Amino acid sequence: MKGVWSFVGLAILCGVFCSGIEAQKLDKGVGPYGEFWKPIPTQRYWAPNYFYSPPEEPKGVYQADECTLCHKALNPGLVKAWEESSHANLDKLLDYQKEKLAEIEKNLGRKLTKVGCIDCHGKVGAEKLDHEKELAMPSPALCGECHKQEYQEFESEKQYGIPDWKPGRESHAKAYDANLDVDVWAAVDKNIVQGCDMCHSIQHKCDSCHTRHAFKASESRRPEACQTCHNGPDHPDIEFYRDSKHGSIYLIDGKNWDWNKPLKDAKYISPTCQSCHMYYKGQYSHNMVRKAIMGEGDVLFYDNVFKGIKPTDYLKNSKELMSRREAWIEVCVQCHSPRFSRDYLDSMDKASDSVFQYVSDAYATIKSLYEEGILSPMPENRPKAPAPVAEKYPDLLGGFYGEFWAKNGNQSRIEKDFLYMWENDAFLVRKGLAHMNPNGFTYISWSNLLKKYVDIQSEANALRRLAALEKKKLRARTKTKNR
Repeated sequence: MKGVWSFVGLAILCGVFCSGIEAQKLDKGVGPYGEFWKPIPTQRYWAPNYFYSPPEEPKGVYQADECTLCHKALNPGLVKAWEESSHANLDKLLDYQKEKLAEIEKNLGRKLTKVGCIDCHGKVGAEKLDHEKELAMPSPALCGECHKQEYQEFESEKQYGIPDWKPGRESHAKAYDANLDVDVWAAVDKNIVQGCDMCHSIQHKCDSCHTRHAFKASESRRPEACQTCHNGPDHPDIEFYRDSKHGSIYLIDGKNWDWNKPLKDAKYISPTCQSCHMYYKGQYSHNMVRKAIMGEGDVLFYDNVFKGIKPTDYLKNSKELMSRREAWIEVCVQCHSPRFSRDYLDSMDKASDSVFQYVSDAYATIKSLYEEGILSPMPENRPKAPAPVAEKYPDLLGGFYGEFWAKNGNQSRIEKDFLYMWENDAFLVRKGLAHMNPNGFTYISWSNLLKKYVDIQSEANALRRLAALEKKKLRARTKTKNR
C-alpha cells in the first residue's frame, strides 16, 4: 500500500508542478533577422537546440525507474510506446538490429541492456538526471552518439544544396535555419508561422520521421511517415504519390510487404517515398537531398524569371544538376527502361518550360502596370511590407511575403494571383509529373495556372481601361476649366 501511495504522491507532485511553467530562454530571436522577432513558448519544442531549457519543477535528481513511475500516471501513452519499443527490449531485436546494436556497443565501449529515459533526455549512459538543470529534448546529435552512421548521413545533407541558394538549402539538416533566413517568417506572428516550424523542426528532432517514443524503423519506412510535412498546396507530395499508379499499388498491396526489413532488402514491387529519395548510387542512407534538383518553385519559376533563364537551359547548363539527374535515372531503371526514364524526365523539363513562359508573361504584365503607374494600388499608396521585408520594386511584386501577410492593398489582387501562380501552380505541374500523377499536372495545377494567367490578363485590361477613362475624364475637366 505504501508503494501505491508513493506512486500517487509522485504523480500528484508532477501534475501540480509540471503545469503552468513560464517560458524560459525566450528573450530574443536567432538567425540573420533575430532582432525583428521573439520566440513563443512552443518554439522551445520545434527548435530545442536554440530555445529549450528544463522546467523549474519538479526539482530533484531522479533515476530512470522514477521517470517511468511519474510519467506512467501523467503520460501513459508515451511510457507504453517506450515499453514496446526496441530501446526497451534489446533482447528481442531482429538480426540486422542485433548487428547494429553490436556496432553501437563497440562505439560506446560498453554493453547495453536497454535505452531508457535518461539516455535520451539527459546523457547517454547516465544513471541519474537533475530534472531542473539537465533535462533535454533529444537532438540529432544526441541520437548520433549511438546512431553514428545515421547521424553522419543526415548531417552530410548540409554539403548539398540547390545552385544559387544558400549552402545546405534545401535539406532536412538545415531546415529550421531555412526559416530563419526568410524575412517574412521573421515579420509574421510566431503563433502563425509555427506551422512552418512544426515541419522545419526536423533539423533539431529525429522524431519528425521516427515517432516518439516507439521510434519504429518499420513506421519510418512507410510513405505515411512523410505525409505530415510533405502535403498541401505548395508541395502535395503525398497526395500526388498516393493517387499515382505507384501509390495505388502501395495502397492495394502494401499491407503484405515486410516493413521490418531494411530498405536494401525490402524489394518493394512499387516505389515509396523512402525507396526513391533515400537511394543513391546503389545504397540507402539518411541523406535524402543528393539528388535534389528543384528547390521548390523559387529557383526555376521565380528567381529565373528575372534572369530570363528557362528551366531546360538552367538544368542543362549545370554539371551538378545533370549529375543529379543521372542519379535519378539510376532509381527509375530499377523498374523502368533507361529510354523510358530519360524520355519521361526530359518531358518533365519541357513541360516546365511551358510553365515558365506563362509565369514570365504574367510577371511582365504586372511589371508593365507598375511602370505605367496604374497598378492598383501602387506601392507608394499602400502600407509597406512588414520589416524586415525589403522594398525591392518591381522585383518584390507578387513576392513570397504575400503568402503570410496582407494589408490595405498590399499585395494587390493581381499580385496575389501571380504569387499563387508561381509558388503553387507552376511548381505543382512539375511535382505532378515527378510523382507520375496525371491529374496532378493537368487539372489540379496546369488548369489552375491558366485560370490565374487569364485573371491576371483580364485584371490588367480592366486597370488599363480604367486608367484611360480617368485620363479622358481629367482632360475633359481641364478643357472645361480652361473655357
